[in-house]
Amino acid sequence: MPDNAVPSNSQATGDTLINPDNFLWKQYIVYVDLFKFYVDIAWKSTTWYYAITGAILAYYFNNADPANPYLQYALLLPIVLSVAFCAIYFLGAAQTKDLERRMDRICGNLELTGRPHVNVLWFFLIGGGSICFVVGSGILFVFVRGLLLQES
Repeated sequence: MPDNAVPSNSQATGDTLINPDNFLWKQYIVYVDLFKFYVDIAWKSTTWYYAITGAILAYYFNNADPANPYLQYALLLPIVLSVAFCAIYFLGAAQTKDLERRMDRICGNLELTGRPHVNVLWFFLIGGGSICFVVGSGILFVFVRGLLLQES
């Protein structure tokens, strides 16, 4: 072990190295990797959601025809996706606060000067969940309106 390395049971200071076998350091690395995975999966799922929803809405509005009453049922998938992603994003946002608290505790114990900005993920999830709610509500309105127009 180098002279400036910190044993696994003590804290690091500004000019020392953290022992890679330190349990808190290993836990910190896992949390950082988990944070990166959360950001990646949130970005990919949001992109996927907008691609699917946009394609279905473009098809729906380009082919809207009162003679085809079944076309509006294509709107059910974006409605379900909107509700599901809204719930997942808000649940994920609540969980990011726990991740932020844990990383703060570990950074304090290891005397690290910073940590990843987990609050950015929180804002992204809250914003994404809110937009999914608005988009889903709008599509639900179009769906219900189409049902009412068919009946009259």
